[in-house]
Amino acid sequence: MRHVRMLGLCLVAVFAMSAVAAASASAVIKNPTKSITIFKNCPVKATEAQGEPIDSLICVFAATEAAPEGGHFTVGTITVPLEKQIVLQYGIAFTGPNEEHERYVPPQNGVEAITPTPEKVPGEPIAHLNQREQAELKWPEALSAKYLAAQKARSVKTVYETIELAGIPATSRTNIIFEEGVGVEAPVKIKAGNTWLSELGDTCYIGSNEGTIPGPIVQHLTTGPSTSPLTGETIHGSAGELSILRGGSELWLAHSNLVDNTYPVPGASCKGPYAKQIDAMIDKYFGLPAVAGASVTELKGTLYNATVQVAEKGGA
Repeated sequence: MRHVRMLGLCLVAVFAMSAVAAASASAVIKNPTKSITIFKNCPVKATEAQGEPIDSLICVFAATEAAPEGGHFTVGTITVPLEKQIVLQYGIAFTGPNEEHERYVPPQNGVEAITPTPEKVPGEPIAHLNQREQAELKWPEALSAKYLAAQKARSVKTVYETIELAGIPATSRTNIIFEEGVGVEAPVKIKAGNTWLSELGDTCYIGSNEGTIPGPIVQHLTTGPSTSPLTGETIHGSAGELSILRGGSELWLAHSNLVDNTYPVPGASCKGPYAKQIDAMIDKYFGLPAVAGASVTELKGTLYNATVQVAEKGGA
């Protein structure tokens, strides 16, 4: 049972892959388990988790597959492949009577569990607006002039989307292991931007933190079947291949695949001097807001976890 519980805990890591979620490696990690530093940022010295004393702790490390095998996500009419490998790291603590509670513990050494990584949006979705389209979006002359200058400078050409965590994720170990139901519920938001928007002083998000309006994009990721409420199409995930090492002190789940085609996506929400006009532009050219079932997430990767004793030896 302890092995099964450890497996379920390591699977909490998948929420960050929707954040696609998620910390970026500067180079592809082909075999993280051969690195002596794989668990170097695990919070092995933590004594509390969300206000409760820690009874025991598991170290978590996860990495998506190298492109083009890492998966993709869709926002409205735009599908973004994961070209950059996603890496995440943190601890999961057992707390409470009989260690029945599972609590997230952030990594040590001042690093983020998920470092937001800009993913390039295919094509040039906002690079070719003509004067008629600008008029339909009610652009003032000053904005049109800035856009023309940006077109000439090519600073409007490339758009990036960065997924960020927007709340506290939840997991069902049983559902993940047995490939049924929601395995991970992950609230996220997406930062949309490029050089031109930065020059304008506008910051734009699709979705927001929990407790705010419009609220997060909630991913209901599963290793089993997921059926779109819009189209009726069913897609399938996979729990992957389990390896138990060192008598259960290390567990790997290789080639897992988490999917969701059930979630709605709200319209853009920008802040800055041209927020209203940029909101309308993003919504128009990204097909937002999108109803539940119009978008898809597919995330592929390998998950690793280990006891504190293994982590303190460097995971070697």
